[in-house]
Amino acid sequence: QPAFDTFDSSNSLFAGYFCSLSEDQTLQEVPTGFDSTSYESNNCELPLLTPCSKAVMSQALKDTFSGFTKEQCRLGIPNNPWLWTEQQVCQWLSWATNEFSLANVNFHQFLMSGQDLCNLGKERFLELAPDYVGDILWEHLEQMIKDSQEKTQDQYVENSHLTSVPHWVNNNSLS
Repeated sequence: QPAFDTFDSSNSLFAGYFCSLSEDQTLQEVPTGFDSTSYESNNCELPLLTPCSKAVMSQALKDTFSGFTKEQCRLGIPNNPWLWTEQQVCQWLSWATNEFSLANVNFHQFLMSGQDLCNLGKERFLELAPDYVGDILWEHLEQMIKDSQEKTQDQYVENSHLTSVPHWVNNNSLS
C-alpha cells in the first residue's frame, strides 16, 4: 500500500490516459431506445411499413385468403369478382365472415352483383361495412380482382403466338 502512496502519476508514462482515483467519475448512460417511446395507452403507433414488410404482409394476406379458392370450386364461383351474381357475392360474404370471425356485417347492404360491388370503389365499399371489417373484405376483394387481371394478362401473353403470323409465311405463299 505505501508504494502506491508515493507514486507520482503526473510523471507516469500513462498520465492523461487514466483518471486518478481522486477525480469525480461520472457514469455515462447508454441509450436504450425507450427514451423516445410513448407509453400512453391511447397513443399506439405502428412502425412504418417498408417495401419488404409490405411484401410480407401481402403474402400473408394471400395465404390467408387462399381458403376461398376451395369454396369457389365447391360452389362454382368464378375467379373474377366482376362476374359474380348477387348470390355469389352473398356466398363470398358468408365465407369471409365465418373465416375471419367478422361481426355486424349487414348482408342486405351488399345485395348486388359482382360488377356493382367492384364498381363501388374503396370509399363507398367501406361505408357499407363496419370499421375494420370493411378493410378486411375490401382487401380480399381487391386481391381477387388483381389476381383475376393478372391471370387474364398471362393468358393473353400465352395465347398471343396463336394470332401472330409465323415469320416464314409471306404474302407470296398465301396466294
